[in-house]
Amino acid sequence: MIADEPRQFPALGSPAAEVLEAGAFCREIVAFVERELPVWRQRPELAQVEDEPRLNQSLCLHLDKSSRRSFDSIRFVQEPIQGSGRNADIGVFPVNTINMEGTDFSDHEQLLPIECKRLPTPPDSRRSDLEYVHGLPGHRTGGIERFKHGSHGRTNQRALMIAYVQADSLAHWMTAINARLTQLAANGTDAGLWSPCEPLSRDAWLYGNAVHRLTSSHRRLTPPSCSPEVAMDHLWLLMN
Repeated sequence: MIADEPRQFPALGSPAAEVLEAGAFCREIVAFVERELPVWRQRPELAQVEDEPRLNQSLCLHLDKSSRRSFDSIRFVQEPIQGSGRNADIGVFPVNTINMEGTDFSDHEQLLPIECKRLPTPPDSRRSDLEYVHGLPGHRTGGIERFKHGSHGRTNQRALMIAYVQADSLAHWMTAINARLTQLAANGTDAGLWSPCEPLSRDAWLYGNAVHRLTSSHRRLTPPSCSPEVAMDHLWLLMN
């Protein structure tokens, strides 16, 4: 944080001052992304795009451009550095210094990390079959896994995951992912870091069932994480 930088008030389009509590502000960001996902999905240039890097780049550019119109206190950055040689897929940063709960956040401080994954995981001997949750032993390529271990968002208490659902239904993936979380807890994976109390809960079906919003809370390693748990929002977008 830059202590001597003059405090800037949130720009036009940000939540009102009385809503500028960290959790509420992050929920406003998630709601913005949620509204933009089906709009982005209809872009004609996505018709033949399936690979994750190009999807992530397109989504980040779309969100950043759209935020200029309706949420101009934030910006979206592709592959922000998370430390330890790792990068998130997308990061949300303030445009100017903002104050949340008495703490200033400069324009270089990540407000919300975003991890994106394809469902299903593309077949690859070097990847787990359900990389949304975890990777192969020793690789730490799993989405939820990275937040639990503090590889991503170690200074953030909230995180967002986006799934590009390219096959099967949203209900299918909720069942599969919760089964995998239960299995990891039962197996005592990562010295018991995975808990049976961490399933994803359905929040809402949105936009003609094209978007599925879920929530979860996960135990994490401290250190390197700054908090013993990470609260996660999940937005799953039907791509097929």
